[in-house]
Amino acid sequence: MTQTFKEAFYFFRKNILKLLAYTFSVGILVIIIAQLLVPLFFGGMTAEEIGPETIRPFAQLMNLVIQPIYTGGLIALVFSLATDQGRGILNCLFEGVKRWPYMLLANVITTFLIFCGILLFVLPGIWLFSRLFLVPYLVMLKRQTPFEAITNSYNLTKGYSMTILVDIILLLIISFVLLLVLSFLQLLHPLFLLFFLLIFQCLVYVLYYRHYEILMDSQVKSLENNEV
Repeated sequence: MTQTFKEAFYFFRKNILKLLAYTFSVGILVIIIAQLLVPLFFGGMTAEEIGPETIRPFAQLMNLVIQPIYTGGLIALVFSLATDQGRGILNCLFEGVKRWPYMLLANVITTFLIFCGILLFVLPGIWLFSRLFLVPYLVMLKRQTPFEAITNSYNLTKGYSMTILVDIILLLIISFVLLLVLSFLQLLHPLFLLFFLLIFQCLVYVLYYRHYEILMDSQVKSLENNEV
């Protein structure tokens, strides 16, 4: 287990209640919004007529709107916890709302680039992911535009690809083993699975943030050395 992974896990364990409180609060809010919007989209349809194919465009639209806000707010919360700012859940969520257009555009562009890389025999997509994982953090925490964030993430992560990939692979292996254990114990109930996925997602963003800190510190030291 790498030192960075240990540090990220310690931070996650220390702040797990606040991170999960944010995640569940946003989840409940999304459910309430969805319940309010369903009659507007499917007002003339019965419950039997609303099948998976019918509701998929609505779900995709909800995800398009909510996901950038949720991600931005989660990054703001992790930063707040790491710097002892003491910002509340609503405050962090509002930060995500303010940066929504930038996060949305950044998500679309990076997803497109990584998807194109995956089409080119998978490995280029994995490599692009390792070079662009900083983009949402630069958009949220450094207030950069999506194009600035993509360029800077690519430059900052030069020679760092294997470092982040080792930690991500390690996290995936641990998660896979835990899923196997839950399956063996017959605890893979949908609610348990949802809770597990929420924990996994939070830990991923904490891990990315720790690497973001390392790369930002490295950039500052590099600038200081150049000035000397």
